[in-house]
Amino acid sequence: MKRAIHALLGAVLLTGLSSCRPSAEIPKSPAEPTKESLYAEGHQLYLTQQWDAASATLNKVLAMDTAYLPALKDVASLWYERGFAAPESSLARRESLRNAFGYFRQLEAAGLQESEVYERLGELSVTLNDNRSFLRYARKYAERFPYERQFYNLGLAHFEAEDYASVVRTQKEALERFPRSNYVGGFYRQMGRAYMKMGRDQTAERTLTEGVHAVERRLSEIRSTGAGSDAVRRLTDDRVSMLLLLKKLHIIYNAQDKLQDVERQLKNAEGGK
Repeated sequence: MKRAIHALLGAVLLTGLSSCRPSAEIPKSPAEPTKESLYAEGHQLYLTQQWDAASATLNKVLAMDTAYLPALKDVASLWYERGFAAPESSLARRESLRNAFGYFRQLEAAGLQESEVYERLGELSVTLNDNRSFLRYARKYAERFPYERQFYNLGLAHFEAEDYASVVRTQKEALERFPRSNYVGGFYRQMGRAYMKMGRDQTAERTLTEGVHAVERRLSEIRSTGAGSDAVRRLTDDRVSMLLLLKKLHIIYNAQDKLQDVERQLKNAEGGK
């Protein structure tokens, strides 16, 4: 009887001891990456120009959330940089820039209406010879950021779309808004070109002549301050371009006195460079 009791107590003791031993740990499955963690990884790869790996990682983010703006912005910029780093006229360059254009369009449609986005959309439209898109985004850019350069680009977009009446209208508005702008020569030059395309050569001549004088006044103002080398370069280039257009008109109409005067001004402009 005693032996049976001892055996029973021993079995209970062994069972208790075995229950106190640590059990084997059940392996945990790795946590699924979040879009934020994946983006952080892809962003770092983008910053170090590991473009293939960055693109693959950022596309995983967009597969999780197609409207995740940080990832969209990185992918758009990645293809933009990759495109302009490729050799000119290469297929890789054109395909990369098309990809960049598509992603920047998504950014704008998703509500990211920043100046840089419209700047890139306009630049890529011109590079890809898409005049329709250039006009569309130049118009949006000028509406959202109504400044001198945006109005200049809008005039250029209308010119490329062969809407010459709108070139004149937008550039006249620009002159009213920004009479002392460093783009003043560009405004007049674009109007002169548009009038020539419309067959209004006398109006073009008056506009271009007025533009040359407006540039000279603006150059005088800038030079009196001793600053603005970029502005001087822009204004000077626009002045020369307008003189060349005037020269073309004077040759067509055999206006010898005016032609000699323009040639003298062009010679002085060349000597002043």
